[in-house]
Amino acid sequence: MTNPRNTWREPRPAALHCVAASGMTLGEAMDAGGMSGGCALLTAPSAYHVARVTEGGCVTRTGPVDLSTVYEARAFTPKVELRWVEAGYAVLLAEDENLLAGSSWERLEPIRAVDTMDTRYLVWGTLKDADVGWATLASARIGTLAVPLPTAVPLSVVSRGRIRLVTREYVVVDREHGNAHVAEERLLGFELYDLEGAI
Repeated sequence: MTNPRNTWREPRPAALHCVAASGMTLGEAMDAGGMSGGCALLTAPSAYHVARVTEGGCVTRTGPVDLSTVYEARAFTPKVELRWVEAGYAVLLAEDENLLAGSSWERLEPIRAVDTMDTRYLVWGTLKDADVGWATLASARIGTLAVPLPTAVPLSVVSRGRIRLVTREYVVVDREHGNAHVAEERLLGFELYDLEGAI
């Protein structure tokens, strides 16, 4: 019997386009990147937020996030990722160059990948409850964490479900030595994972 993980597949080459800008607030950068409807990982001195991006900013399950306290952020949709730091430096990444911000952003050298791989990371905690658009994870070590989901969670899955963060890795070949390595990883979104199999 063969292991399906070891089966050969066609490479999926892609170019990852990037643009950068300075002197932007987080809100301005999210607006420029068209991040509304996506998710955000927001680091502030007193809290770490997993939020949904809205037209007016970011919200958690309990309400709006004060973006003025955030010093580092990653916001993402399945198509675009924004990385921002408190100094006002922002970078947008996307495979579709047309999705990137306009002329005020500096174009960076694209990453030309010979292959891309979608990967998944289990988020800590097991599914405790879920309602429209949100799932709550619980763990003795971290307490509870609410994560935005694009789809509703079937009640039959709540008792055994988990949440995964989906990312895409971009594999390039070193010009000097010919070795392949992961040059970049872009966040895509959260997904529900049933312990009896992916949903």
